[in-house]
Amino acid sequence: MVGHFRKLAGYLHARDLRDSVRDDTSWFRRATESGAESDTSPFSLRIVQPSEDEQYVTCVPLVPLQAAAGSFGDSRYFEEGDWDWVEVETGHRLHPGIFVARVEGRSMEPRIPDGSYCLFDASESGTVGGTRQGKIVLVQLRDEVDPETGERYTVKQYESKKVESEEDVWRHISIALKPLNPEYESIELICEDEGSDDGPFRVIAELIEVLG
Repeated sequence: MVGHFRKLAGYLHARDLRDSVRDDTSWFRRATESGAESDTSPFSLRIVQPSEDEQYVTCVPLVPLQAAAGSFGDSRYFEEGDWDWVEVETGHRLHPGIFVARVEGRSMEPRIPDGSYCLFDASESGTVGGTRQGKIVLVQLRDEVDPETGERYTVKQYESKKVESEEDVWRHISIALKPLNPEYESIELICEDEGSDDGPFRVIAELIEVLG
């Protein structure tokens, strides 16, 4: 890099500048550090006060995961007036039931870095009303807690497996809530009916996108 700049200074007949580039390379270090600082600037969201027409068009609610796991009822929706609205830039079409939440912990790295803001879909058109297999979902635990955070909600990859008894009389379903980071273990659950609201867990929402 230094050689290229010295040649350029030579073409411009700037001998003093040519020698300065060779003898003092601190300019290169300063430029590199400046670029590194700009690359590591923290991601932030802009809180807005949207009109009704702007809601779920350019912005969605910002909901803490603790609150989301406890605020969604049978309708899968929450009281939107309780939350701030934030602008989002995404290629996904927004609609009621979509919200932003911050995910803490390292169990879903590298897909979801610790502290990332993520876009979730809690509507019937998402995983809540469709297949969950292999999807990353927000789950509310009833009988256990996430061993990493100690909370009764968790964001993990969903995997289910049907298991028959030896007598072929009944069938349990084994659910694994799997981390992507191999340093962490799966949360293993057993339930009679994968879609039951009375089981040991409840799927709240599907991950749509990691915003930053």
